[in-house]
Amino acid sequence: MSISPPDFLILAAISNAAPFADLFRRKFGHPLPATGDHFVAFHRDQAGALWPLSYLNFNRFGDIRLVGGGCTDGAVIRRMTEAQRDAVTASGGVLVHLLRAGFRHYAADCDAYFGHCGDARAYEVDLAAGCAPTGHEFLLWHWHKPRQDVVRRALVAKAQAIGPF
Repeated sequence: MSISPPDFLILAAISNAAPFADLFRRKFGHPLPATGDHFVAFHRDQAGALWPLSYLNFNRFGDIRLVGGGCTDGAVIRRMTEAQRDAVTASGGVLVHLLRAGFRHYAADCDAYFGHCGDARAYEVDLAAGCAPTGHEFLLWHWHKPRQDVVRRALVAKAQAIGPF
């Protein structure tokens, strides 16, 4: 059973991820991905202003989506009220909601999602969002369509052949 995101989190696909460029650069040391689709979370404060909070990239690679680049702005978390921070924590965290919403949003567009995750904290977030280990180090998957085992194995092999993404 998953908990819905708090109503002060706005989760959306956007075409221009410029508000997240500094956050991404601080987290990963390089610019936002030039390819893929940007799926983001904004925090709506009590005055109604939107603050760029979290970012994920959903990059289409044929019949799969490669998910990565997850990052959250701690300064925006600190701007939240204590009750809002508690609500985010109690509901599973911003990136869990962002992953789940992205999985729903792009469901008709791919056969499976894959993430390459070497960070222990991010790995736990991915598992909480419904991902599972593939049997390859750091490679996780999320299935949302019924597929025969041979198709699943082929998609895993495809994602594994890409290497870290």
